[in-house]
Amino acid sequence: MTSLLIGCGNLGTIILKGFISSKKEILVLENDNRIISSMTRIFKNVRFFKMLEKIDWEKISYIMLCVKPKDAINTLREIKKYCDKTHIIVSFVAGLQTKTISKIVLSKSPVIRIMPNIFVDSNNSSTAFFSNKISESLKKKVTKDFRSFGECIWLKNEKKMDFFTAMFGGGPAYFFYILDCFDQIIRKNGVSGDDSLSLLITLLEGTLIKLKSRNVDFKKSIKNVASKGGTTEEALKVFDKNSALFNLFNTAINSAKQKSSQISKQLK
Repeated sequence: MTSLLIGCGNLGTIILKGFISSKKEILVLENDNRIISSMTRIFKNVRFFKMLEKIDWEKISYIMLCVKPKDAINTLREIKKYCDKTHIIVSFVAGLQTKTISKIVLSKSPVIRIMPNIFVDSNNSSTAFFSNKISESLKKKVTKDFRSFGECIWLKNEKKMDFFTAMFGGGPAYFFYILDCFDQIIRKNGVSGDDSLSLLITLLEGTLIKLKSRNVDFKKSIKNVASKGGTTEEALKVFDKNSALFNLFNTAINSAKQKSSQISKQLK
């Protein structure tokens, strides 16, 4: 099985690394000479193409679309004459609906949306799949072929992709944002940068061990740390006042979700 990755920007590069780490054969189509020059130095065993007609399309199984939303429609129009029922079109484009892809390509190619995050290259992505016109056997094949991404689920409703994009596509950035806030507070209180990072890593590793037990009750775990009348309770009072922290997170995720929905409307 050979896959074709169309677009090698930030997410495309991460997906490429994930495929290489899983020892899967992959080709790349990219029209930016600077990216091609840079990528060929890094990925010496990967073949990069700039022209569609140079690709042996008969050997391609997955056509993976990983371009910017504003470039997606034109890209689909350019590749449609090469697509047939032997290809599986996989879109990583935020907001690009499966019916829009099928309408443009005008082939019997199965169309699947996949929304991973940047942890694909370490096989730890929280990834959503959606397609409303594929068989159970093909769904199992796709799940197996992309299992190396990390934790994968199939959504029953494509509209749920907007939330998944907002929550898990952007999730790594939210955690890094929170960690950056903690890091600034730690340094402000006299701890060096290296020590701050080491302490944060240890804190996260301990939290992950608890989470991976699959037997965690978040509220109970909070109470186990926050002794009555203690210091942690004081911090939690600030977070909990009028559900301030929850409301802030909820508003932020909803804003990202609405943005994803707007992109979908623009790409119809």
